[in-house]
Amino acid sequence: MKTILITSGTKGGTGKTTIAVNMAVILAYELRSKTQYPVVLIDLGLDSGTATLLMLGNVNEQMPYTLADYFMGKIPDPLSTFYVKTWQIDGDTFKLVFTASLSQYPSQVRIDRYLLRGLLNAVEAISPLYVIIDTPALGLSYDTLITLLEVSTNAILIAIPDHSSLKAVGNVVNLIRDLKASNKLLKPILNMLNVKYPVDALSGYPWTKLLRDIVGIEPHVIPYDELFPIVRQALEIESLKLSFYESPALDSIFKYIDYLMEAAPPG
Repeated sequence: MKTILITSGTKGGTGKTTIAVNMAVILAYELRSKTQYPVVLIDLGLDSGTATLLMLGNVNEQMPYTLADYFMGKIPDPLSTFYVKTWQIDGDTFKLVFTASLSQYPSQVRIDRYLLRGLLNAVEAISPLYVIIDTPALGLSYDTLITLLEVSTNAILIAIPDHSSLKAVGNVVNLIRDLKASNKLLKPILNMLNVKYPVDALSGYPWTKLLRDIVGIEPHVIPYDELFPIVRQALEIESLKLSFYESPALDSIFKYIDYLMEAAPPG
């Protein structure tokens, strides 16, 4: 299986979860004929559980066990925190396995690196082709990030046109270089770029150049799309609600997935 780490460092509000969820859903559909559970989505955002809420589509739905229970030592088996979402599109059925990550007391939960390894080892029993890991912007320790980088096949860095976002990505890049793991980096994503304003007014350089200079790889641009916040407010998943003909952002996500499957083939 290929384990894809999606992170924006310590910067929140980059649309990282939106990208992670839509990638997972699209990949699950594209690979539906390959295996019963082609994709596992791990939501480590215990402080918000946004990906979990989108999977459930209901803020009031209660889950018997969550990742918070596992990391707090309340349950020994991490597979107890995994659930299956099934969709039907044009007569085709496809499934996505996801972790429930809601917590009433997120400040009390620590993502232990040894339990994290146990979680990822347990995923192998499902035999997915891809594991998508959505990381929290806050509360991710240095040791945990190192563990995630060590166990991941590849990493996708998400930034937005914002200097604090670029700095947060730069910190992750420095860590990756210290670990001599630069070969794991896929194209970074510059998300929510207003195509009318592609240049940073402060430096006079295009935002794409600023991100490329930090990561060393030409970034993939996902333009700002006003339809995305509208869909999100209804707890809908963009790739299941919109058409890529009407949504330039969704179209760009599809193109990135084509690149992903070529650069890191499923297996």
